[in-house]
Amino acid sequence: MGLTAVAAMVVTACGGGSSNNTGGPKSSASNANGTTAGVAAAFNAATIGFVNKSDKPGGSLNLVATGDCDSWDPANTYYGWCWNMQRLFTRTLVGYSSIPGANNIAIEGDLATGLGQHNADFTQWTYKLKSGVKWENGTPVTSKEVKYGIERVFATDIFSQGPASYYLTLLSPVDAKGNPTYQGPYKDKTGGLDSITTPDDNTISFKLNSSTPDFDYLMTLPASAPVPLKENGAFTGSKYTLHPLSNGPYKFSSYTPEQKVVWVRNSQWSQDTDKIRKPLADKITLNINTNADDNDKQLQAGAADAIADNGVAPAFQTAIVSNPNLKKNADDPVSSYTRYFDLFSKVKPLDNVHCRRAVFYAMNKSDLQRARGGTYGGDIANTMAQPTVPGHDPNANPYPTGPDNTGDLAKAKDELKQCGQPNGFSTKEAFANVSRGPAVFSASQQALARVGIKLTAAPHSQSGYYGAYIGKPETVKSVGIGIAQAGWGADYPTGGGYWTSIVASNAPPGGGNYNQVNNPKIDAALKEAAKSTGRHDDLFKQLDADLMQDATNLPFVYDKTLYYRNPRLTNVRNNFAIGSYYDFVNIGTSDGK
Repeated sequence: MGLTAVAAMVVTACGGGSSNNTGGPKSSASNANGTTAGVAAAFNAATIGFVNKSDKPGGSLNLVATGDCDSWDPANTYYGWCWNMQRLFTRTLVGYSSIPGANNIAIEGDLATGLGQHNADFTQWTYKLKSGVKWENGTPVTSKEVKYGIERVFATDIFSQGPASYYLTLLSPVDAKGNPTYQGPYKDKTGGLDSITTPDDNTISFKLNSSTPDFDYLMTLPASAPVPLKENGAFTGSKYTLHPLSNGPYKFSSYTPEQKVVWVRNSQWSQDTDKIRKPLADKITLNINTNADDNDKQLQAGAADAIADNGVAPAFQTAIVSNPNLKKNADDPVSSYTRYFDLFSKVKPLDNVHCRRAVFYAMNKSDLQRARGGTYGGDIANTMAQPTVPGHDPNANPYPTGPDNTGDLAKAKDELKQCGQPNGFSTKEAFANVSRGPAVFSASQQALARVGIKLTAAPHSQSGYYGAYIGKPETVKSVGIGIAQAGWGADYPTGGGYWTSIVASNAPPGGGNYNQVNNPKIDAALKEAAKSTGRHDDLFKQLDADLMQDATNLPFVYDKTLYYRNPRLTNVRNNFAIGSYYDFVNIGTSDGK
């Protein structure tokens, strides 16, 4: 998913602990379909089952985060943790089931009665909506509202941060330059997208411009969620994020941007219509505090139950891994994220490929891994394709940085000579000024200084970092950003679900392609892979190689994240389908408080 550094998304292989973990939790029971049921508290227990399984209702969850969501509007969010939080109040035609364990990426009907019915070439899809699903105001959710929700995605002047690239040319006619002619419901008053039809309130059909075997996965994204035709009174357009209407088990009670969100139970939600969510808590509070160490102190003291947007900071991580009583309440799942740097090829002197390659060779990946949390933070990355992504080549290493991964300074200096900057150059590095962003900046600054490349900091708040900062080319230019920290995980478990938003030339910068990759070979590979089902490993392996040749995306860690869960929590599991975060919609409390 989206996901971005805290974005989105889906993994397709086994999770669990890092290579330095020994032992592990054991399942206490299995249900009828063979999936793990309850497990006792132990390190990585939530990666295989429900920790402290219970059906006891009541109580409140107290969550903390270091920043606000990029948006609470389902059309405009691309942070993975925000997609996870959308499960509280947003339902889509298709959703990820709540099966515990590392392979829990199964999808099923959510608003729809089942997966989509399609024709032989995957260009026409039809869904039937369940009856009895209502908005928080008591009105029924209709197919016309699903259509309207997707039409809003086309208003890219208002919603610039979501995964619009999947929808724009798939559902709209295009002009001579390949741009969608439909511009969303606020500008286009003609009745909307003709490619989406709603013959009745419970039926919706899609006629696609190209074969799309992955369309069911596309219908799991928050951007595919319904929105009432009148939205929410005064909360329309860009203001809808302040109070999205709920059709899930929780609704917004209050929201103060960058400070606090409170959700309470939605009395109009019915368990009879929802097999994915089995909520227990009466109330969920999210307190936003940019000081990660303060959040960890609350967590360790029991005043907070879990961190919603990230793992623990280095100080608390050290305490956890050295204290068995803390460690049994922690999980270090493999995620689908690659942590990397975007190098902006339209910013001088990084418009020269040799200057970009000098950065690649000079980076000290060992220090960068340490800045991300050491082996608990991930494994060193040599290509953009994360190990769970089709086409990942474990032997590929186009820019070797030495046996100890500290850099190849001789190669870096040679590339600097070839780009006409033998003494190095100066540029700025952008990063979200929370969690591990500053530490990664310090590590990269020290590494590049060894060959004369001088980095200065260009920090930004977490909530607007991607869509409103490095995702805006005019801002990148005005600030003078040459390098930006980023991270990416698959939006859904296929090669296309990982690559499309970050490398397709028609992907808007705010939605993932921050450095505006534009490579015809890459576009052709994505188009070819989209024609049929299957992994397409060879296509994606070549795509990865072509991207690395361009030296615009510098990977350094395949991500893992150390999370901590308050011992009082019940039904805790890592949601591998969405970023490996804890699945908060299904968590309860043992003490009912």
